[in-house]
Amino acid sequence: MSEYDDEQILWKESGQTETVWKEFIFEIDHVHRVSPEGKEHPFVVCRTPDWVTVVPELEEGDNSDFLMVRQFRHGSGALSMEFPAGVVDPGEEPLHAAVRELREETGYTAEELILIGKINPNPAFMCNTSWTYLARGLKKTESLDLDEQEFITAHKIAKSVIDREMGVREYNNAIMVQSWYWYKRFTDNES
Repeated sequence: MSEYDDEQILWKESGQTETVWKEFIFEIDHVHRVSPEGKEHPFVVCRTPDWVTVVPELEEGDNSDFLMVRQFRHGSGALSMEFPAGVVDPGEEPLHAAVRELREETGYTAEELILIGKINPNPAFMCNTSWTYLARGLKKTESLDLDEQEFITAHKIAKSVIDREMGVREYNNAIMVQSWYWYKRFTDNES
């Protein structure tokens, strides 16, 4: 049992924020906040756009297959197997970003996009939201429409492979693990 209530642990804004670095999709701010004891402290906050991930289900059920994309990731310096994903553009709704990313990275459109989860990737220092959508009723409608720096191959992956591999080797992207969790939770509740 906690000895503090929310008011006793809540930090307040001091109004002092300084952007110390800004590039492409990240802005790093020093944000000053006042502790519950009245002391001001600086913190680092990473401001970045919201993200979307689309879990494209080709068929429903235990033997279903999914569309995934394989690409090189510069942070890890390795290839990664992922669901289609990307940033939400300024002024864009997450649903529209999901439609766009699915189409651009796979050439497919969906009859139905269902929001199955949203989460803050790391509330310790990030202020964005990661949205996960389930795409059903897929149809191949066009060729890939990739950004200049995107080199992606699309793959049909069996559910059993994703269940076995998620979190290891090429499937070790934390956002993909989170998206698979949302998918499993959603489909378990459908039963």
